[in-house]
Amino acid sequence: MKIIMSCLALVALAVFTSAAFAQEPTITSAEVKFDTTSDNKDQQTKLDVYVKTSDGHEFAKAEGNTGRWNKNSTHTVTLEVEGNPTKGEVANGSVSLTLHPQRRNKWSFKYKVSLKFSDDTYITKAINSCYLTEHDPARTDSLK
Repeated sequence: MKIIMSCLALVALAVFTSAAFAQEPTITSAEVKFDTTSDNKDQQTKLDVYVKTSDGHEFAKAEGNTGRWNKNSTHTVTLEVEGNPTKGEVANGSVSLTLHPQRRNKWSFKYKVSLKFSDDTYITKAINSCYLTEHDPARTDSLK
């Protein structure tokens, strides 16, 4: 009887620790670091940041970011995480930026998205040579 119980315990341990029962990591935090390059972002100009899953569902955002971001300066924006998408759902997602200038403004920058997951791993994506203006106020970039 003892042998049977030991065998059943080993089988149960193998089944419940297998990949079939392992949970995929979920997002725990998100931030975007912006490096302003040759043209600053004006004080009154607002910036919205949205991060979406591969299915287009928004899972992290920061809206209405104001303040003057001078040339050659760095600003980190912490995003509000909504829900708990898995790393697989997020991996092929996208980042959308929308500028709301109060007057003429051309903002030149590069940025890096950092997404942290429940297993302490990250997805990061750096995008270089960007600009937004009152005539071209939005862009969407892939996380791939």
